[in-house]
Amino acid sequence: MKKTTVLLTIISLIIGAGIGCNEDNPTELAWINDTDVTLNEIIWTRDAGWDVGQLNFDQIWNNGYNDGQKTEFKEVNVLDGYVIGVDDSMNEVTVIIEGTISNSLSLHEGSSEVYTITK
Repeated sequence: MKKTTVLLTIISLIIGAGIGCNEDNPTELAWINDTDVTLNEIIWTRDAGWDVGQLNFDQIWNNGYNDGQKTEFKEVNVLDGYVIGVDDSMNEVTVIIEGTISNSLSLHEGSSEVYTITK
């Protein structure tokens, strides 16, 4: 009887540890600027269009990124979204994600991804 109790306790601890691990695994995103221009901002949003007053962004990288420069990773909540580039004059820069024909992505929850954006 004691062996069964100990075994059940160990199994419960293993299952509990596995459930807890998923909560500590955020979805992270970073970018490489390959647009031939400096991007003042890179915006990750659930909205497809550029409208400063209406834009519902999830995350913004705003340290100014030169061509070829990689951003830092940031935690994101939107898994299906769009990337928007903004130049020094606060104009939208049409960008696409390398290997695709659009500026939209579907991320996997809990992943850490780096994507290259081009013009």
